[in-house]
Amino acid sequence: MHTFALLLAIPLFIGALTTLIQLLAINPYPEMTRGERLDSAEMCLQHADAQEPDCQDFTPVTLPHVTTLERDTTVVGAHYRLTFDRPASDDLQAFVAPRVTDHARIEVNGIRMSPNSEPDGPLWHDWNRPIYGALPEPVLRPGGNRIDITLTQSDIGRLALYPVYVGEADAIRLTWLSRFAFRTGMVRMNIGLAAILGGAFFALWRMNRRGQGLGWLPLAMAGATIFGWQLAYPNMTPPGSWWRFASILSMHGTAYCLYMFLRDFFQERSRLAFIAVHATMAVGLAILLAGQPVAGISATGASFIGVAIAIICILWILITTPLIARADRIALVLLFGLSASCAVTAWLDSFLVRQVVRLPLGQVAVTLLFAGISWTLVQWLVEIKRQRDRLSESLRDQVRAKSAELDEMYRALGRQKEKQVVAQERQRIMLDLHDGIGGQLVNTLAYLENSGRDDPVLRNALEDALGDMALMIDSLHSDLEISAALGMIRNRLEPLLDRHHARFEWKVEGDPRFDVPTRSNVLGMMRIVQEAITNAVKHSGADVITVQTGERDIWITDNGQGFDQDVEADRHPSESGLGLKGMRQRSSDIGISLEIDTSDKGTSVHLFW
Repeated sequence: MHTFALLLAIPLFIGALTTLIQLLAINPYPEMTRGERLDSAEMCLQHADAQEPDCQDFTPVTLPHVTTLERDTTVVGAHYRLTFDRPASDDLQAFVAPRVTDHARIEVNGIRMSPNSEPDGPLWHDWNRPIYGALPEPVLRPGGNRIDITLTQSDIGRLALYPVYVGEADAIRLTWLSRFAFRTGMVRMNIGLAAILGGAFFALWRMNRRGQGLGWLPLAMAGATIFGWQLAYPNMTPPGSWWRFASILSMHGTAYCLYMFLRDFFQERSRLAFIAVHATMAVGLAILLAGQPVAGISATGASFIGVAIAIICILWILITTPLIARADRIALVLLFGLSASCAVTAWLDSFLVRQVVRLPLGQVAVTLLFAGISWTLVQWLVEIKRQRDRLSESLRDQVRAKSAELDEMYRALGRQKEKQVVAQERQRIMLDLHDGIGGQLVNTLAYLENSGRDDPVLRNALEDALGDMALMIDSLHSDLEISAALGMIRNRLEPLLDRHHARFEWKVEGDPRFDVPTRSNVLGMMRIVQEAITNAVKHSGADVITVQTGERDIWITDNGQGFDQDVEADRHPSESGLGLKGMRQRSSDIGISLEIDTSDKGTSVHLFW
């Protein structure tokens, strides 16, 4: 129901546009300030079996006036008689017949004024160009003057005469030029556009044959060129009725090719519309070949039923396609709708008996049609450019992402290689320390014990050196966490505690969180912890040393006899390990706080950050 309602609304839309165009159209035959409009005449019909002159009974008519010639009629022409008074001006006078159909023979006061009207020559088609003629002084008479216009037709069709202007030559010539430009000039411009666009569309089709229907456009432009040639140069067409038939057929072909182009271009696959277009096109061509009127309309006019259905289906495709934005669809529907409305005015003017159209705009319809086709392709090219830009941007993003991944990979490989080199260097240093300085310290300590000369100061210095070296080796072993480093200190110092009959009370749970856990910072913290433990073991006489950790602090406490901080602060570090000054300096360097509380009940060292 929705599709049916839409298809029904499209003819109503075209009809509304046609009515609006005619209401807004300017008067095609206005009054002139420097001339006279002749819209009243006397007319009589000429018959094929009558002797010249056969016009005896003239009938008053009002211009424009149309006579339809049927197949069974003997009428071959219409004779019109117009009268006008000679103006008082001495300027050169002229006349213009803006529109006549078909061949016109014009006489002014019995003197032939129209060119190309030899009695024995072929008929000169005048139905798509205005006729202009100067009226020199000898032609005009004082008072009343008469213009005789005889219209003849080489084939069945219409004889039509529209208002004629007489006046000063300059004004009349301007009227003739404006009408010529609007009618014949625009049609000839359309022929040029059709030829140029046909070549461009053919080249575009050769470059892109992937099924967008572009191959139909050169055929449509060829049909428009043939039909336009018949309108613009009717006297330069091949003789015979077959060319007239070919020109009508080309108009049908243009509508059909345009429908097929839009159907393929917008990927519309409605079987109903496809069948309707082909069926009505076949019916229209059959009517054209039969040549019989249908419902009072000539065969040529009735044959356009297929063109009308094709136009309706074209607008339906443009309205329903989802491939273009709504604003672009509205613009295309208006362009094609206006083109169809202008074409309707030309059809009504050509095939209705009565004159109901103020201003036929068939030539404008073709121009709007070219504009609609061009707009469609421009939108397609714009969309292709947008897709290309989106694809290019996507590719650039992927390239940037992959480049960043490669850079990160190279950096990771560099870091990994650097770590390998550092690990190898650490391994070498640990071996050098262990086998070199460590071995010498152990040998020296063994010599001291075996020599029988006990020097407490030297022994303490050697033990401190061994402990410090062990701590350095442990710190070089891996990226230690604080809890792991404390565990290594425990393992290293437990033999010292055993020799002094002391033990650890270990309360290390979890892992303290340090802001800058670099290797040097952890090593510096462990040196302070080691110094606090060794001082408690060697100097306080404590038998229990407690190591406790919190989230951001470490406690080392003992149950020894304490010490005098003032005296200890003045002691040189070489006399006993780091000394308080060294411990405080190291804590300051690594950015932590150190508090020492001592009494006769023991000492507590608090590291916190």
